[in-house]
Amino acid sequence: MRGSPREISLWRFGDGSWSYTLIPEPDISTELARQSDARAHGTTHCVSFQPNGLEENWNQDVQLRAIFDGHMGYDTVNHVAEHLSTKVQDRLNNAFPKLDPDSVSSLLAEVITTVDDSLLVDLLSGIPSESQLSSLTEYEVQNILGGDHRSKVLRSMQGTTVIIALTNPDNEDLWVASLGDSYAVLGIQSSYDDRRESMFLSSYHNGLNPRERERLIRGHPNEPEVLSRNRVLGGLAVTRVQHACNHVSGDYPYKLPSIYTDRVFLHASQSRNQRELINSVNNRNLTPPYISNVPDVKYVDLKSKRLGDSPSRLNTDKKGNDIVLRMCLLMCTDGLVDLYEDELETKEPLDIFQRCMDVACAVPTARYCKTSTTDHCDNVALSILRDALGGTDIEKVSTMMTVEMQDKWMDDTTILFEFL
Repeated sequence: MRGSPREISLWRFGDGSWSYTLIPEPDISTELARQSDARAHGTTHCVSFQPNGLEENWNQDVQLRAIFDGHMGYDTVNHVAEHLSTKVQDRLNNAFPKLDPDSVSSLLAEVITTVDDSLLVDLLSGIPSESQLSSLTEYEVQNILGGDHRSKVLRSMQGTTVIIALTNPDNEDLWVASLGDSYAVLGIQSSYDDRRESMFLSSYHNGLNPRERERLIRGHPNEPEVLSRNRVLGGLAVTRVQHACNHVSGDYPYKLPSIYTDRVFLHASQSRNQRELINSVNNRNLTPPYISNVPDVKYVDLKSKRLGDSPSRLNTDKKGNDIVLRMCLLMCTDGLVDLYEDELETKEPLDIFQRCMDVACAVPTARYCKTSTTDHCDNVALSILRDALGGTDIEKVSTMMTVEMQDKWMDDTTILFEFL
């Protein structure tokens, strides 16, 4: 990779000057495609990007025809990604042909909840009861955490968000299940005059959402630190209270009494930062659980939308003649929106996604892109990532790709873009 060393001072990276490498075209496009593992599978385009190369900062996002945004480690996100899709497929096969939109929605919700519940079953299968934990010695606790059970503890302690999309073979029905604060957005483009609309298919559960803040505070009164720095108990960005509809898989330090954190999770922690975070959360853990594991599932009748169920009537021209609608699905982790943080001061997230759709529509022949990790020119997801990193500003994109810092300077960012 060719490039010239530079230094830059940007508020995003903190005080002081930081070294980075200015990469010229076409090398910067090729390198970004390589680092983000840009590829296409039929009409689905995807990238997953985390430029920090230190092992503790490796990308914790996982994608199938879904996105799992992991946090605090890799055990939970890898486990859920491995087992969830298989269980969904098995349940669909067993239910076929008695499937309707409501039953598929229920099936998706049940499978996601069951996978999360299994993490708790695995955890409790190898440790004493709550009343017995307080009397264990340090040596006894370490023995419990030895062998295979440590991995079960780690899976319950860490967490992941979930966005999973399901369509039937003729793309007439679409289901999107969401758990946490990743995004799914449906885009519709008219072939007549290029009019477009975008609509959220996911539910956004984050401490910055006023409705979520109110719900959490109402569910845990007289706890001033239930939200600290817009995070649940000061630790977790995504939020939902007990008996609400959404959250994440895992994250049992937010769901169980603090004795489990004191006697189990802290002993299983793998780094000082992890222990400090868990300790901070545990000091605020008074009335668990603070989060739940039941996802939102939204169904979209794509056939009806093509025939006229579209708020802006994209399906007819001025004379009422039928026109062709092109539909697409954008799925991403919250890292993509974070990259547009300057614009979010004056725009809403849906405006950002409309911009992403505009970038996608400008990619030539993208619908027919062949599966490849190097033929990046027509990869829609890569084009969106490039725009978020700085677009044609090579200096900004180079900085985001190569700045020499040990700490993460951007969140893991995964994008799936699919033509429907």
